[in-house]
Order: sequence, then structure tokens, then C-alpha cells
Amino acid sequence: MLIKDTIAKDLVSSEKPWSDAETLKQAWGTWLTDLGAAGGGWDWWATLTFRDPDNPALPNWTKPGWSYTEKAYNRFLAHLTFATYDNPIFWVRAREEQPWRGVSHFHSLIGGVADLPRDEAWSWWFTRYGIARIEPYDRSLGAGFYLCKYVTKELGDIQLSPGLILKT
Repeated sequence: MLIKDTIAKDLVSSEKPWSDAETLKQAWGTWLTDLGAAGGGWDWWATLTFRDPDNPALPNWTKPGWSYTEKAYNRFLAHLTFATYDNPIFWVRAREEQPWRGVSHFHSLIGGVADLPRDEAWSWWFTRYGIARIEPYDRSLGAGFYLCKYVTKELGDIQLSPGLILKT
């Protein structure tokens, strides 16, 4: 069982799940904000969505699924890594399910990409997958805290880039 699952069970069984969930989100948000700062700073706040497929060769494929969306995000990271000439990038991303569509989308903090043009990254994603919103990271807007609301959601999925550590 994952730590997140254990915490979620505790929150559900507690008398005050909202206050406990809020405390958890605040702790994670602070940790993610500090984690980015320790790694050199988050550069982008990205929201990446998926359009429904329109492929006559695959008439039964109606919605982008979990595996497809995961591969798409990994391809995006590979594209960014290539664009930085293999300089290390670091990231954290949360998957959110759009219940009215049954399709995931991602919210992500990305570092190590300060010298890349956001419009090129946006265009790359849009051409292949769907709408992208890629903004410069502004610590004062609380993106780390927004992303951490998915830590306490029932079907939340949050992942960090390998090797991303908080240096103390």
C-alpha cells in the first residue's frame, strides 16, 4: 500500500477530514515549493489536456486512457530534455480526471527549462495532444499548493522526476 493511500484512509476515518486534508495539502505545497527552489527553481507551471481522438484508422478508440496520457507526458519530457541539449530538467506532475469527459489532464511544475521558449513547448503539445497552458512559474501564486490538492483526492496521482530531492 502506498503512503498516500494510508494517509487517505486515515483522513476518511477521521472526525475532521477537511481540516486534516487541508493540513496535508499545505505541508505538501510547502514541500514542493521548497523542493523546486532547492533544485534551482521551478520555471514553468503547465496544464496539459487531451483532445478526443479523431483517427479513422482507430474507429473504436473514443477517449485517451491512462496509459496513453502517461506516454504523452513522458514524450513531452523527452522533447524538453532534447530541447535543452540534454541538460537535466526536473518536474512534478499531478493527474486530474475530468469527470464529465472521463479523460485525464496534467498539472505540472517544471524546472531546468528557463532558456526554452514556452510557445514552442505549447505548440509541440497542441500539435500532438490538445490544449496546453504553459506559464512562467510565480511562487507567489501558489502553484505548488494547487497541485497538491490532488494528493488528497481519491483518485489522485502525483509523480516526481527521478532524483529530485530536497537538499538541506
